Amino acid sequence: MNTTRVVRTFVIAVAVSGAVVTAAAAAWHLDLTDSYPRADQVLSEPPDTIRLWFNQVPELSLSAISLEGASGRIDMGKPQATDDPKSFKAEVLEQIAAGSYQVIWRAAGSDGHAIRGRYSFEVRSVAGSEQ
Repeated sequence: MNTTRVVRTFVIAVAVSGAVVTAAAAAWHLDLTDSYPRADQVLSEPPDTIRLWFNQVPELSLSAISLEGASGRIDMGKPQATDDPKSFKAEVLEQIAAGSYQVIWRAAGSDGHAIRGRYSFEVRSVAGSEQ
């Protein structure tokens, strides 16, 4: 076998094994798969809960959801389990007005690796509020 062929075979083997390891590592970590409200969603009524779904079961003790609007942070309940083990929710404890809001969240899977994220949604009109 010539040296070029040996080097080429080695480089291909390293590349393939690196791709396999990267794919396996990605499968081990928690990823957000869905939310309510969804990112950039426009609602006609304010949500009473924020709910997040993941690709694996999140550890509630390592999870948090906060909500911020133009007037600052909105009071939220503690993360709670739902009927789907791969999701959790938190209650919105304040009445919120029409406007833009940002959900800030943190979660970790069984490996303890925490991930964080944020997204926005909008409430267009709220019953009983002035337009």
